[in-house]
Amino acid sequence: MGVLAERFRWALSLGPRELAGLLESTLLDPVAPLDSYFKLVEEASREGFHCIVVSSSMVKIVGRKASDYGVKICAVSGFPSGLSSYKAKIVEVEESLSHGAVEVDVVPNFTIARAGLAKELYEELSAIVDTAKSYGAIVKVIVEAPLHSDGELEALVETSFKAGASFVKTSTGVYSKGGDPSTVYRVYRLASPRGLKVKASGGIRSYFDAVTAVAFGADRVGTSSAGQVISSMLKFKSQG
Repeated sequence: MGVLAERFRWALSLGPRELAGLLESTLLDPVAPLDSYFKLVEEASREGFHCIVVSSSMVKIVGRKASDYGVKICAVSGFPSGLSSYKAKIVEVEESLSHGAVEVDVVPNFTIARAGLAKELYEELSAIVDTAKSYGAIVKVIVEAPLHSDGELEALVETSFKAGASFVKTSTGVYSKGGDPSTVYRVYRLASPRGLKVKASGGIRSYFDAVTAVAFGADRVGTSSAGQVISSMLKFKSQG
């Protein structure tokens, strides 16, 4: 528990700009109005969020504004089901990166993963990672941790590591809510020994949610409520 205690102290010491730098401000609502994407960029620039996260089809649309505002873009691939072919995912990744994305959150094919087809899963993830690396980008593999047994989750993390991913992400936030402390730590204890970082995502809406996720092992926090996280942090700090 020594490592966790140290992480707790560090997480609680973070100031607003430091915490903001760990947040990935996400907009994946399929019916979100176009203007909300431009507001997302403006808020990310103002608050200092690590990046914005959008679908591949929106990267080109927001790319110029994001570049003008100095905001990094992360695109999702295979989201949310992961059931598109890996060649389709590669095309999606290439399109996103060619229009300015610098990070990719990919959903692997969980059907082949749960069937124990490690070779096929590795083939998919390594091809995606190699494509991203050719653009100088990094890949985060979404493992949807709450839906998998310990053995299945460890296999997903191990294959992500072997394929060259930089992060594993707790969940899509669609099929499960993976931002809770127990899920974050469950992923962290598998990822950390392999040198993988952890992105917590799913149900994170407040300062308490975010700082707890960081304390339990998250290096990044994905949330569609990034502005709310910071405002609740400022409110909490002002009361202290």
